[in-house]
Amino acid sequence: MLEGSPSVVVVGDVEVARGEVSVDAGLSLSIRLDEVLGALPSPGEEAVLRTFETVRGRREYIVTVEKANPGMIVVTDLELISAFQQRAIVRVHTDIPVTLVYEMTGEELTETEIPIQATILDLSATGFRLHCAVPLDEGYKFGFHFATVFDDLILVAETLRREEAPRGYRYGCRFVGTTQREADSLHRFVLSEQIAQRYRA
Repeated sequence: MLEGSPSVVVVGDVEVARGEVSVDAGLSLSIRLDEVLGALPSPGEEAVLRTFETVRGRREYIVTVEKANPGMIVVTDLELISAFQQRAIVRVHTDIPVTLVYEMTGEELTETEIPIQATILDLSATGFRLHCAVPLDEGYKFGFHFATVFDDLILVAETLRREEAPRGYRYGCRFVGTTQREADSLHRFVLSEQIAQRYRA
């Protein structure tokens, strides 16, 4: 059931309305509008509906508009076109050595003059904690190779905060520009590590 899910209505590439699913009738949805941002679609017109569901995460549907006014949009013929799971809460402790071999210069990823050795202390599909002996600036963007049984990735991340630690510093980092394929691979790796750690315990 989608009732209560925050939703966005998109026409073309433009968000035209935001609200919440008030009625899920199975074959149709009624979205109560809290904010109208642009021209609403006409009855019979196709649109994209983005929903943000607590369990299933963000999902996108192609829909046909049945009725539209500034307070309510009713849509039918829902066809799921994409799903983005909420994965930030799935995190695993690790001890993975990595080498920071790239840095972001403007909008380009270039090789660093001096590679930096570091260790990933924990990991999720959206970010990680990093330990290294080198002081990095907040907002520093870097890249590194990350090989799993699922993929061999080049990932880009940004430092969000720094704290002193024995033999160096710990950093909170988030991934930048991660593709859906990369996020899927990271998520699979995190889950497999969780299972392996439970087995070893």
